[in-house]
Amino acid sequence: MIRKGCALLLLTLAVFSLAPAAGAEKTITLGIYQEPENLNTYIGVQTVITYVHKPFAEYLIDVNEKGEYVPVLAAEVPTVENGGVSKDGLTITYKLRKGVKWSDGAPFTSADVKFTWEAVLNPKNLVKSKSGYDQIQSVETPDEHTAVVKYKEFYAPYLTRFSPVLPKHILGKLENINDAPYNRMPVGTGPFMVTEWASGNYIAMAKNPHYRNADKVKIDKLFFKIIPSREVGIAQLQAGDIDGVWDLIEAQIPMMENNPALALDLSNSLTSERLILNHSTPVPPNNGNPDFPHPILGDLKVRQAIDCAIDRKAIVDKLLFGKAKPGTTEIAHGWASNPDIKPVAHDPEKAKKLLEAAGWKAGPDGIRQKDGKRLRLKITTTTGNKLREMVQQVMVDQMKQVGIEFYIENVPSSVLFGSWANDADRKKGRYDIMMYTTGPGIDPQQQFEGYFHSKNIPTEANGGSGYNYTRHRDAELDKWLDVAGKSTSMADRVNAYRMAQKRVYEIVPHIYLYQRLTVHGFRSNVKGWKSNGNGIIDAVETWNIADWDIDKK
Repeated sequence: MIRKGCALLLLTLAVFSLAPAAGAEKTITLGIYQEPENLNTYIGVQTVITYVHKPFAEYLIDVNEKGEYVPVLAAEVPTVENGGVSKDGLTITYKLRKGVKWSDGAPFTSADVKFTWEAVLNPKNLVKSKSGYDQIQSVETPDEHTAVVKYKEFYAPYLTRFSPVLPKHILGKLENINDAPYNRMPVGTGPFMVTEWASGNYIAMAKNPHYRNADKVKIDKLFFKIIPSREVGIAQLQAGDIDGVWDLIEAQIPMMENNPALALDLSNSLTSERLILNHSTPVPPNNGNPDFPHPILGDLKVRQAIDCAIDRKAIVDKLLFGKAKPGTTEIAHGWASNPDIKPVAHDPEKAKKLLEAAGWKAGPDGIRQKDGKRLRLKITTTTGNKLREMVQQVMVDQMKQVGIEFYIENVPSSVLFGSWANDADRKKGRYDIMMYTTGPGIDPQQQFEGYFHSKNIPTEANGGSGYNYTRHRDAELDKWLDVAGKSTSMADRVNAYRMAQKRVYEIVPHIYLYQRLTVHGFRSNVKGWKSNGNGIIDAVETWNIADWDIDKK
């Protein structure tokens, strides 16, 4: 009897030792298959940076799940009606939220807003884009809670600037911010703060005690676990080793959608998987200089031939289980899309005729040649991405059918999406074709102008600013993008974007493969997340992480 009582006591103690104590810390671990280059979105270009920075970084204005602009560090969204926007649209007055502190306890003020503008325009700072900020004439700070932004000319997507705001007290005394400690251990105003970055392993965050609504944040600690691939992430999610996994693909939906232990966050996005075609020579010393055209891709007929040789429907049906749509243009849907542009038809015979017209004749092994040069092109994407690797293999076969030789040479995402300061091939123009996903935010101007306006070709003179990585120059395209960015009429903006998309379709700097869904996976005990296909920079699921919770069982 005594033995039975002891056994029962031991069993009871064991059960209680496994159960979480009342008030125990709540932790969420999210898997990311790309390690960020840094956590400064003004310098870094990876989407994963936005995903990781959302818990600590805040914008003046953000976008909710309904696609509505909402105030964050601003107390209200400036409009003509509330006096925040002048009648000519050149002066924007931001009333700032009071009582906001940075995670180190320093007050957030209008000086931080002004400094952000100054930092972006500082020629010593190797920012990825100055779009919109270069249109600002001045930022005045009449008091700590008011920032008056005056534009030289009307800039239509003005609400998307200052995303995020940078801390002057941390960065203001530095000669440049390119290698600032902030880029790895930032200070923010959001619900979480970065506490550790163990390279190759994880990025750790803890609840920000200075956050204005800290008492409402239910999660105590947050880990971004760096994993080798999406596939490893799914396995760890299914096993319960992590609570969520970032940026899954459409082809992985069937293996997860019927598992009651998992939940899928699915939303339409404006992003497209695409090919980026270099129009300039990739060979030093003239690499990246549009005055020296690419010996193969500098010819429009070759670019058109590649476009016609791709069977998008086969890629979507066979590799994505029909869960995506064939790619069309830069703005896949929404108010600024062009409904008249359809996916380029798969037409190998037309591709062959285009290549013949360009002087490329079939060689002994079927690969075309011209002036003793083989029609051979390197295609590069991120390592560890099985879908992209399969798409590459399919395209290698499709190109071979028309006499084009694609060969694959992939690199880690931090290398592919590296900065000018890190001598990245994409920034310096040392590549033939790159493949990855990108797309515009809620207002397409920064993305569209950044990727397609001739003024945004990265050069030594501009410190690598801009992401016209194809190095194309087209006066008509520039004209429409200028109209779209400066017009006060939404109807004129819509028309300008539609004309710009038509021009991109004609000159083929990018080839759109398929439109992406936003797909993220969670354990079903993670609560509070909301699908949001919108974003100022990128649409990421961590946009409302202050509202998340987890039921620990």
